[in-house]
This record gives sequence, C-alpha cells and structure tokens, in this order.
Amino acid sequence: MERPRLGIYIHIPFCASKCGYCDFYSLAGSEKQMPIFHQALIDHLVESAPSIRNYEVDSIYFGGGTPSYYGAERLLELFDVLKLNGNVRFDTEVTVECNPDSMRYDELREMREEGVNRLSIGVQAVQDDLLKMIGRRHNWAQAREAYLMARKAGFDNISLDLMYGLPSQTKRDWAESLARAVELKPEHLSCYALKLEEGTPMYENYKGSPLLADDDEQADMYSYCAQMLERYGYKQYEISNFAAPGFESRHNLHYWLCEPYLGIGPAAHSFLCGKRFYYPRDLRAFLNGDGPVFD
Repeated sequence: MERPRLGIYIHIPFCASKCGYCDFYSLAGSEKQMPIFHQALIDHLVESAPSIRNYEVDSIYFGGGTPSYYGAERLLELFDVLKLNGNVRFDTEVTVECNPDSMRYDELREMREEGVNRLSIGVQAVQDDLLKMIGRRHNWAQAREAYLMARKAGFDNISLDLMYGLPSQTKRDWAESLARAVELKPEHLSCYALKLEEGTPMYENYKGSPLLADDDEQADMYSYCAQMLERYGYKQYEISNFAAPGFESRHNLHYWLCEPYLGIGPAAHSFLCGKRFYYPRDLRAFLNGDGPVFD
C-alpha cells in the first residue's frame, strides 16, 4: 500500500543581517554557532527517522533565515541525511531559499547536480531606494544577475518573492516590480503584503506612519497583482502564491491542504498524525536537544 505523502521543512536561523520588517526567527552575527547547530540538526533529523519512514517524502524545503548563507555543503549534507533516514522520493521537490547577496555560481551548480531542483529568491522590490530602506543587502541589478546565474546553473523552477505596501511605495512602484519580475519569466511568484510585527525595527519606525499604504490601498495593490499575473499566465493557487501551469509549490500545498508536514529547527512547526507541535524560537534550547512542544 502506498504511504501518505509528507513535506519536510528545515529552518536555518542564520542571516548576514536582519531586515527591518522580519519577524521570522533568525540570528545575525552568529556564524560561529553554525557548526554546532549543524550537528544538532543532523541529530534531530536522525531521531525523527522512525516517524518519517511512515511516509513518502515528496517535498523538502530549506527556509530561514537565509539557507544560501548557510552554504551548499551543509545543505547537501542535510539532504543526504534525509535520503539515508527517510523515504525520499526520486521526484521530490527540493527548495532552497536564497538571498541574492549570498548566491554563488559554484554552489548553485553543486546543489543542482545533487538534486536541489527549486529556488526561492528574495527580491522584494526593484527600486533600490526601497530595498535599502527595508534593510535588504542587494540592489535590483544584483537580484537580476543572481536570477540569471541560477538559470545558468541549471535551475528551471525558480520562485521570486516580492512585497507590497512598503513605506512610501507607490502603486506605480509595485506595478514596476511586478513587470520587471515577469520579464524574467520565473515559474512562480510569491507576493506578500507588508505586515508590521511588534518588536521589529520597522514597527518602531513606521507604526501609524502616513508613509504606509492604508488597507484600501493595499487591497488595490493585491487586486492589481492578481489580475496582472493572471494575464501573464500565472495561476493564483493560494492567497499569496502564483504559478505557471504545473509549477505550484508542492510544499506550499502541504500547508494549504492541511496535509502532513514535519518541521525541524528552532521555530519550525509540524502537523503529523493529526497533532500540531513546534520547536521554540530558541537556538540554545535546540542545541541542548530539547524536543518540540505540542499544542
């Protein structure tokens, strides 16, 4: 009898720097922790093997943080551990989140040759002033070059992340970001509205600011996005996600359809055997071998 499908999410909590809007659990300036975290991650993956073997793994997603900053060698070692200890299908969708400033051609080529078949690149905007304002480390020219480099390395399934509702971002800015992104012909686009999260620098700087789009203006940007991408052949299959035919993210669909998924790493969430659980947003607890917390 065929086993049920399972998605696996691995959270890499390291970044070169924190963006002003980011509320995800990530740490800047903690590179010295990478080796000990890597071993702890392997230990947790091995411990999870008995549960994974009850399923067929059809999606693996390395998120963060910035997995491309963590490095191809470490990511591929984790992939190997999963292949050794779980039922990873030959056609598994394997996604790595990347930021343009930490993408290297030799690493991209190595990942592609070893079975990584999908990239999610954080572009966010094409206006350099907006990118600088929100704390991104790249400009639009670097983002475009990173995308072309990924194509050269052999990736034929690439998603681009974009954001709308940024401080002082106009509807024309948003339209330009979408147009420039579509010109590159990615297979997938994720378009997210800015949400100011308490505790982030942008929350402190912009909460209640007239520079922010109001709800109606954000709704207009969202509506324009959906209509524009539909004209270019991108199907909206989830609130923020649009895909060319056949390129819907398998991993996103596990979440959207309430199918089983297993998250490993600090702040990673899981839904397995009808139960929801998560690892606390605490690197030290994860390094100490603390297990997940059940809801």
